[in-house]
Amino acid sequence: MRRLRWPAVLLVMTLVIAACGGDDDDSADGGLGDDDTETTEPPAEGDDDDATAACEGATLTAGETGVSEETITIAVSADTGSPLRPGLFQGSVDAVKAWAEYKNANGGLACRQVVVEEYDTKLSADEAKNAVVGACSTSIAMVGTTALFLNEAGMAELEGCGIPDIAVLQTEPAQQCSDFSYPIIAGTGTCPYAGEGERLFRERAGVFRYYLDEFGEDALHGIWVIPADLPSTITASMPGFRVSQEMGIGLDFETGLSALSEQSAYTPVVQEIKDAGSTYARVGLDYKGTVFLRKEAEVQGVDSVLVWDCSVQCYDPKFLTEGGSAVEGQYTWISLLPFEDAGSNETLDNLLEYNPDSDGFGAQAWAAAELFGKVVDDIVAADGPNAITRAAILDGVKNTHDFDAGGFIPVSDVGGKNPSGCFVLMQVQDGAYTRVTPTEPGTFECPEVDDIVEITIDPVAEFSG
Repeated sequence: MRRLRWPAVLLVMTLVIAACGGDDDDSADGGLGDDDTETTEPPAEGDDDDATAACEGATLTAGETGVSEETITIAVSADTGSPLRPGLFQGSVDAVKAWAEYKNANGGLACRQVVVEEYDTKLSADEAKNAVVGACSTSIAMVGTTALFLNEAGMAELEGCGIPDIAVLQTEPAQQCSDFSYPIIAGTGTCPYAGEGERLFRERAGVFRYYLDEFGEDALHGIWVIPADLPSTITASMPGFRVSQEMGIGLDFETGLSALSEQSAYTPVVQEIKDAGSTYARVGLDYKGTVFLRKEAEVQGVDSVLVWDCSVQCYDPKFLTEGGSAVEGQYTWISLLPFEDAGSNETLDNLLEYNPDSDGFGAQAWAAAELFGKVVDDIVAADGPNAITRAAILDGVKNTHDFDAGGFIPVSDVGGKNPSGCFVLMQVQDGAYTRVTPTEPGTFECPEVDDIVEITIDPVAEFSG
């Protein structure tokens, strides 16, 4: 059963290949007025200065796990070492470590130096759980978590020790709906949710509307490739796919493929494109899936597609180097300022200075670390440098409803776990990423109406591939 409706304005932020929880009553106002783009502003002054002043003459104590007299320790957990996809989310690890280096070079945090504990979750539920156990024993918080299989067992450990999780990616309902885990960019699935059956999703619609306006409402029809390895990966894709189809992008063919699939698995998919004369194509797997599709399409001489579509996973230097000429014209939409906007935003410039080889997931991990830093600074400014506890950090994250990392991401209701329709659309042109909309550096496209579409489906039952 599918029920679709178009609500009024919901202006809060977008992202990723993940469904995420949130309370329907919580929302954030982006405050964009009559404009349809959001312009970045310098970070607000005050909290950092107040936190620095609180350090003067303070006697530091070790009052919480991960907090000593000299250091404050955080954990970053990500799928990096699996032989199935080596280095898959290495960008998240590199970014959090680079952020710590940046903070330490600029006075530290809570009058202490930042230490990062790294955990490789290896595309494994057991390793994800082990990472939580390790973080519980060493760290004040988990920051930049990018683990696909952090399920009920891992979350039971996390909630049991009370460690806050400021995540980049959430695919498992147990993590999405936990009161201890908050993604820096909200997903779309609402909570509570038991993990199966119908669920209300709030999907971003702005980019699909852009395609339909740009190419014509009757011009786009095509194929979708669903990541079919697990129910959670299916759930991550199906709601957005169905919304794009309900909006008017016609369905020619859809199928499921594995993250382990090689280019040969895309041969019949491309044949379907040729047979139908498809004008739209989207792969919900990691960037390699889109590379395989584009290379196979090049081999078979496909020339009908107007929109090769992808989101943040295709905003990666490896996508360009591995795809080469085959990925020319690829669209990719992101919910952060692109690296090509260097010079327009202080947070972006700091990221590029300390982590020049960042990818899209790494950029989100940097934003997650910035949120952690802001929450800690607020605690220090209000109650002093010895008031840093897991409970205080969790409370601060829960009550953050208008975070934008100094304009690096659109205004985000992190505490409410509400998605936003704001985005930047990039396209590969002459082998490089180029802004398509909005064209002004430092801005986001934030449609005033219909930027979020609500759809109720059972995503696993909906999948027929």
